[in-house]
Amino acid sequence: MPARKLSRREVLKLVGTTTVTGTILAACGGAPTSTQPTQAPANTAAAVNTTTPANTATTAPVATAAAAGPAKIVLMYNANEISDAEIADFNKQYAPLKLERIDTDLVKFFSMVAAGTQVDGIRLQGPNIPAYVTKNVCLDLTDFFANSQELKLDDLMPVNDLFVYKGKRYGMVKDWSPDMSIFINKKLWAAAGVAIPDSPTKMITYQEWRDMSGKLTKKQGDQIIIWGTDFQPLNNFLFWATTTWNPPTTLFSPNFDKLILRGNKDTLDAIKFFTDWEKEKGVPSVIAPAATQGGWSGSDWQAAQASSVQYGYWFSGMAESDKVNGDDVMMMAAPKWGPNYTNPCVSGTGMFLNAKTPNKDAAWKMFQWFMAEEPAHNRAKSGWGVPGLRSLMPLMPQDKPWRKQVYDQVQWEIKNTKVAIMQFTPYTYPDAFTTTWSKYHDQYIKGTMSFDDFVNNVEKEVNAAIQDGISASQ
Repeated sequence: MPARKLSRREVLKLVGTTTVTGTILAACGGAPTSTQPTQAPANTAAAVNTTTPANTATTAPVATAAAAGPAKIVLMYNANEISDAEIADFNKQYAPLKLERIDTDLVKFFSMVAAGTQVDGIRLQGPNIPAYVTKNVCLDLTDFFANSQELKLDDLMPVNDLFVYKGKRYGMVKDWSPDMSIFINKKLWAAAGVAIPDSPTKMITYQEWRDMSGKLTKKQGDQIIIWGTDFQPLNNFLFWATTTWNPPTTLFSPNFDKLILRGNKDTLDAIKFFTDWEKEKGVPSVIAPAATQGGWSGSDWQAAQASSVQYGYWFSGMAESDKVNGDDVMMMAAPKWGPNYTNPCVSGTGMFLNAKTPNKDAAWKMFQWFMAEEPAHNRAKSGWGVPGLRSLMPLMPQDKPWRKQVYDQVQWEIKNTKVAIMQFTPYTYPDAFTTTWSKYHDQYIKGTMSFDDFVNNVEKEVNAAIQDGISASQ
């Protein structure tokens, strides 16, 4: 029997308001390089409960290649994150199942759901999961995980709790990073006469790094040719800062129905610190662009025009270039802001399964293969992300001294970070915050808007989006 098509009202309820729909599209616009996890703002502070409820199913889900129902499986994922060869291997190994890939387009996903068109596995960043679960498009995988021999619960890294909402597990990361680490170019530090830290685990405060940055910066006239500190985290900085407070907190009210900026002095201090740094042109911004034509910190780094950047482990996948020798690369601890040390994952790209998949067992078989078998092994070896499974971590590159140092630093981060993940309100998408923040932030940095108006406008517009999401979920 053909699937029932949803009305326009039902589609809007799935997708949210037109404003939120636009943010979904924006969130999907940029595909990562190689298997690099996409950097996207996320948030919180309160760590998600890592305890998975006991399996209450009378019959454990068992994924079998000969499961009843359609043999076709449709995976919505980026082409540069799963190869044609890997797909061909799956189709050979798990025949008669046939895996097909389509490009990631989350607006199209909701349209496909509305039309009853098959799509089984979907690429998503973990902080979006609460909103997607609220829209009833995510298959509850709690029992599947509880009974899996490939994705054992005790093998899951804590970051996978990005895909846990209200005690139920809806997916996992394909890979991840402790996202607030500092990478330094030791050669540029030495040339600037700035002492390289004795140990990569030695924590420096954000203020100390800011003070150092001027000494690491090189100019020709008014033009910056080497940035001392070259990164543009925008709201990532703000969401991360809240996790370093004691106790860790969030930018939201306790029930996540309101963004609170003006009512929290610590939050305002964090915003002021970083925007002042931008206004003094100590880091790239709308008034002080990146040094290279690539237009972002990564291209500056690869051209040896960035002394330091602040990104996750994934950055090691591009840290070497024809102008940057691996021996000059060092990954350091995140800078210290509040009393707690945290270096959480702020995006955590992974996969969930469509609640309307026509063959849950077949879709789960594909999910396990993608997360634990050949594709997962290939990702782990690439150096673009930390595996989501503890058992795959030895596959991470350690063949060169600098690679071994980066690997060791990741192990240190896992042991020492107080908050492993960030979480977002279920009533709108992280990109709703990003888009609104950027619009008013840039006006403030240019001097065409006051600080109070900048903060007030962001808070007002994001809270409007949250209220729209609450209304749509009722």
